[in-house]
Amino acid sequence: MGFSEFMASPAGIAVFSVVAAAIVIFFFAVNYRYFAKNVLDFIFGLIALIIVSPCIGVCAAVLKKKCGRAFTKVWVKGKGGSPVQVHLFEGGQSGDCGAITRAPLKYLPLFADVVAGRLSLVGPVPLSLVDGVLMPQQYDGRFAVRPGILSGAHARFAERPGYEEMFVADAAYAQKHGLFSDIAAVFVWLFRLLRGEGYPLLASGRDGYAKSLLADGAILPEQYEEACIAAEEELVEFRRSKMRVGYPEGERAQDGEGQKEQ
Repeated sequence: MGFSEFMASPAGIAVFSVVAAAIVIFFFAVNYRYFAKNVLDFIFGLIALIIVSPCIGVCAAVLKKKCGRAFTKVWVKGKGGSPVQVHLFEGGQSGDCGAITRAPLKYLPLFADVVAGRLSLVGPVPLSLVDGVLMPQQYDGRFAVRPGILSGAHARFAERPGYEEMFVADAAYAQKHGLFSDIAAVFVWLFRLLRGEGYPLLASGRDGYAKSLLADGAILPEQYEEACIAAEEELVEFRRSKMRVGYPEGERAQDGEGQKEQ
């Protein structure tokens, strides 16, 4: 059997497919930190958004009817520490609204933010602007990459980590993340989801770092208020900088939502 005949046979097609897939995977793995992660985020984020779009539509319709509003915008610390706006379902207090705004349904709109390039599928846990003000600067390395819907660092923990542990793990993830570690994080999340574990991977699952410091007595109420003011000033300066470079009007001002925490 000649080479051309072999390649036309089922065995030859299978060998060619395996080799081609290996080359593609190697290419993406080598270039993952440069551009491949962004490309894969867009592709798989779009696929995920298409899959969950019927659910998003139903939830949005219910929230619009019950609560008068379907979505809310939240400012978080993005790549480089700059503020970015992400989308969640509007919080409801009772009935269908309360059910929808419990994880993971609450976070389905975040797939649109992945497609838009504001988030990654896998990355450090998003922090509110107030949390970012109070986070020790030694962990600023976690902002070297975009925050993610799923936490690549959390996959290392059997239980939900404390904030200091999370910051250390996120900083390490930002420095060493790769294609295979992100794939492993996705499979860990799927495995835990299938097992029905309550350990949240879609969010930090708590009130926020700043509020936890306040509740533990690590900071005074005055310090918390100062952090809120500093976060608001950061947001104002960010908006001004975007206005100076012609940032779209719709992204400039969402007053009253700057300090809502995820």
